[in-house]
Amino acid sequence: MEVEIKMSQLVVLPLIVPFIVALLSIALRKTNYSDLVAVSGSLAYLGAVIMLSRRVLVEGPVTLQAGGWPAPFGITLIADSLSVLMLLLTSAVFVAVNIYSSGFIGQKGKRNGYYTFLHFMAAGMSGAFVTGDLFNLFVMFEIVLISSYALIAYTSDKDSLLVSMSYVVLNLIGSSLMLISIGGLYAVTGTLNIADMASVLSQGSVNMAPVLAFSLLLFCVFGIKSGLVPFHFWAPPVYSTSPPPVAAFMAGISKKVGIYAVIRIYFTVFSAVSIPENALLFAGEPVNTAVAYLAGAMAVATLLLGGFSALHRQSIDRLLSYSSVGQIGFIFIPLSIAMLEGSNVAMTAALVYLVSHGLAKPALFMISGLIERMTGTSKLEDLGGLSESSIVFSASFFISAFSLVGIPPLLGFFGKMLVFKSAIVSGNFLLLTTLLAGAVITLMYFSRTWLEVFFGEPVDYARSEVSKKEVFAVAVLTVLIVVLGVGFEPLYQLVEKASEAALNTEVYVETVMEES
Repeated sequence: MEVEIKMSQLVVLPLIVPFIVALLSIALRKTNYSDLVAVSGSLAYLGAVIMLSRRVLVEGPVTLQAGGWPAPFGITLIADSLSVLMLLLTSAVFVAVNIYSSGFIGQKGKRNGYYTFLHFMAAGMSGAFVTGDLFNLFVMFEIVLISSYALIAYTSDKDSLLVSMSYVVLNLIGSSLMLISIGGLYAVTGTLNIADMASVLSQGSVNMAPVLAFSLLLFCVFGIKSGLVPFHFWAPPVYSTSPPPVAAFMAGISKKVGIYAVIRIYFTVFSAVSIPENALLFAGEPVNTAVAYLAGAMAVATLLLGGFSALHRQSIDRLLSYSSVGQIGFIFIPLSIAMLEGSNVAMTAALVYLVSHGLAKPALFMISGLIERMTGTSKLEDLGGLSESSIVFSASFFISAFSLVGIPPLLGFFGKMLVFKSAIVSGNFLLLTTLLAGAVITLMYFSRTWLEVFFGEPVDYARSEVSKKEVFAVAVLTVLIVVLGVGFEPLYQLVEKASEAALNTEVYVETVMEES
């Protein structure tokens, strides 16, 4: 019994470790030890996640009722295979971001609480992945928001301050809508616990009309967090003005918190809720049917708008920023299919592509930052011939970019193929056509960048040195993309378990409620 209690407490470690490191960073912010503490803390965070993952994958979901209060009254923390997948991705990228940041900070010569907010951000993301409570999900979102604001404004120049303020204003609107939705759902169901709310709604004893309204409103909030069209406009300026490691972490992981929330909430809470018979559209259908069509339409718009916008950008950072918008469409299209059909193929496709994008896009933003530092510019017309002097950047950019294009045997190839397969299996050839168009557009803008920057006519630069730490961080992510592509089977098995956890929500509900 003593061992069991200790093991159940593993679920809180991904929150505690970065929180402690954040506090230590406050005390050490003016010393040279802050870099070492931050990197060591990120490795400790990775270790905590691995320990939790081994427990979950071997023995099933792990729960912890904070304060000993039984569900649904206490604060529930729960980690299942879906949570573990998100935590593993986050922790891997977080280690690379901290290593890169230690070199980046050394170049900038100022810390200003940088590591404090970076680790608070990781704690907020981890909390979102393991919380079993809607209000605590809101709290975790706010921790991420506050930390993001500070990190975006790190350079304290006019552009970054304006962008950070715009980002905060938009997300505060989203936070207000989220509070309204949570309050409304609580008024209808009498609970904030995700599992308990699912149980109440599955009984069909409450008024479903407000539930439908709040579910659609909540999806718009998660759309803001994920950067879906028409809520995408915050993303390009944020990514292009933020410090490279911050842009890497936000584009690679922060958006995924919103995607995770969609998966967890809509497949667990709203999957058994029916639209009222007197509704104008989808009468008698599951709520997820309406959400699926909304998500699918937004995903198509996101993929095409982001892709076409990237085609016309004249700098690497802006191109990557709009690419980050478009690539989210490749995740939400199969996710909408999974919502509509309960397809395990589609859910698996969405999660594999999520992992692929979560590794490749941080690497690309890091490379972009190094190129700008080394050459003094990020404009495509002012760059050329970097393959002759920067073989590491050249290889890393090729691997990361063309993983997203879908070149075998890189990880992105499997993500792309599974996304195409999900559309084919569903018989939706409109979505398949959109996906093929998006893939061609991705190939076009990355090929253009690759040829102009690395194989264009060499240009003389006022070169600046880059840190070996930064180069190493990029190499870590690049190697992961290759290794997980060549040895895809273990990742595929993990994703299949995560997909099952997302779709088979009875296990999630029973695991939480048996603690009551």
